[in-house]
Amino acid sequence: MTKLLESRVSALSRRAFLKAGGAAGGGFMIGWVPHAAKAGGDAAFAPDAFIRLDSTGKVAVVMPVIEMGQGTYTSLPMVIAEEMDLDMGNVTFEHSPAGNAYGNPMLGGVQITGGSNSIRGFYMPFRQAGATARRMLMTAAAQELGVDEGTLT
Repeated sequence: MTKLLESRVSALSRRAFLKAGGAAGGGFMIGWVPHAAKAGGDAAFAPDAFIRLDSTGKVAVVMPVIEMGQGTYTSLPMVIAEEMDLDMGNVTFEHSPAGNAYGNPMLGGVQITGGSNSIRGFYMPFRQAGATARRMLMTAAAQELGVDEGTLT
């Protein structure tokens, strides 16, 4: 199914993503960050600032905070995995670049780790990002397969 989704998802325009995001509940944090193409010309699917899905089905969570004893390197990727219905074995993380999309909402949008609020600050943005990405993938799969989205898992 990954190959099937790959062609459908890679053709998804930014406008279609915004429409799908709005239909999935809207109000999620968007930060469109350019990504480098992998060897062989395979570009990752990046529905927002926090998620990169490669053609093998592996998901990299882009971490806006560092690990300072709160368990952020486990907890935040776990939030994405739960929302996308993924096995944690298919989830890795990479550190975010500097950018407005990675600011902690609890600290006035400043990109910083501190105050024991990394998980509280990014819990909802990560849940919304994961749920939106899952919805986009399910919608693309349903359209590609010509079936009702409710029949897919």
